Amino acid sequence: MKKGLKIAAGAAAALLVLGGAGLYLSQTIFKWKKIEYEIMPVFTDGTYLTEPYPYADIEVPESFKECSIKGIDFKAPEGLDWMYPLETKGIKSGIIVDNADVSKRNLLICVEDKEENGIRVEDFEFFFDKRTLRGMKKLGLEKPENSHDLMFLCETFDYKKCNKFSPSEVSAAYNIMMMKGILVPAGMAMDLSDRKVDLGEEIENKRYWYDTDRMRSFIQQGTAENGSYELVLDVCSPDDPNSYQLVMIIGNDIDTVRQIAKTVTIAEDAE
Repeated sequence: MKKGLKIAAGAAAALLVLGGAGLYLSQTIFKWKKIEYEIMPVFTDGTYLTEPYPYADIEVPESFKECSIKGIDFKAPEGLDWMYPLETKGIKSGIIVDNADVSKRNLLICVEDKEENGIRVEDFEFFFDKRTLRGMKKLGLEKPENSHDLMFLCETFDYKKCNKFSPSEVSAAYNIMMMKGILVPAGMAMDLSDRKVDLGEEIENKRYWYDTDRMRSFIQQGTAENGSYELVLDVCSPDDPNSYQLVMIIGNDIDTVRQIAKTVTIAEDAE
């Protein structure tokens, strides 16, 4: 082979190697970095990871009585009564309080009507291409089949655990974080804030997940407009994960609110 041809062949081979390396880097490290600099800035709380509910083992007083509102069972202190006793429909029909006088009120529980979740898994089907599914399998993840599982995947996924040198894992991380950027801000939109309640404990605006045999839920922690401690539970049945109910628990005693939240579940005879 002539010298010129050898040089040309060598240059072409080098270009192929460089081109292959460039393609590899674009699908791994470069794409992984895009997650941090193009997707993550929409979150104000780092990776915004929804954590397990840390108060699931709190002890519930024996004096708490069984309550049931709109297919949701829970235990709460005695002495609660309907805030709007004549209402039979809508939000007002699901509110109980410890005192009709708002100035003396220490506890309010509201159970809203059951609704269909507006998130449709099929609308996000294009995110789950073959490479992404391969990467998810490597990460020990499964493709979500319902709206709750889709939200759970997005809220609990930590992109930093993926291998940034694996094209399939990076593809999975990138697409999941893209979905997270679309879906999670909606969950962050609840009007709760970081304020000190009367007891002086610093309350962080935080989101958790909490599951039992009969219900699955996300729990938003924060403070209400009056400065009381507030937990908002987004509850669904394992048999109907595409629907949900909101349960709001607002009180001046932090432990009482957490104790009530621990007992929330789907009634056995709920439709």
